[in-house]
Amino acid sequence: MEIKYYQIDEVAKLTGITKRTIRYYEDLELLKPARSDSSYRLYTEDNIDTINEVKNLRIKLGMNLSQIKRFMGLKKMVSDILEVGERDTAKINETEDRIKELMVFIDEREEVLERIKKNCCSYLDKLNKAAQGLEANKNEER
Repeated sequence: MEIKYYQIDEVAKLTGITKRTIRYYEDLELLKPARSDSSYRLYTEDNIDTINEVKNLRIKLGMNLSQIKRFMGLKKMVSDILEVGERDTAKINETEDRIKELMVFIDEREEVLERIKKNCCSYLDKLNKAAQGLEANKNEER
């Protein structure tokens, strides 16, 4: 199967991320595009998926780039361990600990989001009651 390559302009359009940001992600080693003979960056579907994943982690989970870099590194560690059939229990244990840290982070975010959601529901209830009260007053005035 032939790999399809995209230039940075195309990737920017496909992902909604600026070329400057894409280059910054490369500087942070979040992705590593191939290079053409004339040194143009050539991005694959995997690179585009990575950019979209970074975008989602930033926007939807509110992770900063440092956290995202740790998460992406963790994904690579797990992949490497599983591909190689790692026998170093210290490395496996370290990876497990990092996964547990990430899960705590996610749990904390879920708690914050749940509190915000409860507040929003409370605000909607109060607004609904206020609107009903106004409607009742209008009906009494008629």
